[in-house]
Amino acid sequence: MGLWALTAAPASAGAWTRPAGSGLTITTASHHAFALSNPDAAFSKIETAIYAEYGLTDRLTVVGRVARETRFRRSERQITKAGATYTLSLNTVSQGWGELEAGLRLNAFQHRGWVVSTQVSAVRSPTDLENGLRAQPVWGSDARILLGRSLGGRMFADAQLAHRSRFVEGGAEQRMDLTFGVRPAQRWLVMAQTYSAWGERSGGSSYESHRFHISVTAPVADRLSLQFGATNSFYNDGLAPERAYMLALWREF
Repeated sequence: MGLWALTAAPASAGAWTRPAGSGLTITTASHHAFALSNPDAAFSKIETAIYAEYGLTDRLTVVGRVARETRFRRSERQITKAGATYTLSLNTVSQGWGELEAGLRLNAFQHRGWVVSTQVSAVRSPTDLENGLRAQPVWGSDARILLGRSLGGRMFADAQLAHRSRFVEGGAEQRMDLTFGVRPAQRWLVMAQTYSAWGERSGGSSYESHRFHISVTAPVADRLSLQFGATNSFYNDGLAPERAYMLALWREF
């Protein structure tokens, strides 16, 4: 069961571009557990990632992401020997690069709280669950349209539609990321987000994934904030459901 749609990180930023000369880094540590259809197997991973964006101009922002993963897989099978049945456990651990991304976001339109942007990125994704992280990675592109709306001074909404394709082996994925954010106090941020993906593998089989994420970001120092969040799948077809917890440090400069 492939995990291509789930190895990619959710969008970390919205439709708004950064002011020229300003930037943001988000350093994240997260744990992800996947519910496999095989009860005799288990899969989880720990990921550390750095997401960054920097305003080249007021309308053009460069974005990037680098991640490392440690994957844990356990499988069990029963064997019979000399009339007795034994359970044989196999545990494997692999480490390597997670998803890497580099791209540009362009502010195409902005008026009275509305903003429309486009973003194009080159993406390197790790292989799916059946392969170790040392296997050949998958290179592709991500093109998206981002729509943002300020709802007064304390709320905002963001919608992103994306098409992700592989450079080799075929297969493509459509994505929709929705965000609703509330600022209950200065520099505090509560976000409710959904991440949806529909795709087709190179062999022709299709999959669908929908996840819900909620997080709270609180200030800890000047230009420094701490984020706590959790993700849970609420519908999956052809992919393993996911449950994840994350801790992130936001730094503006």
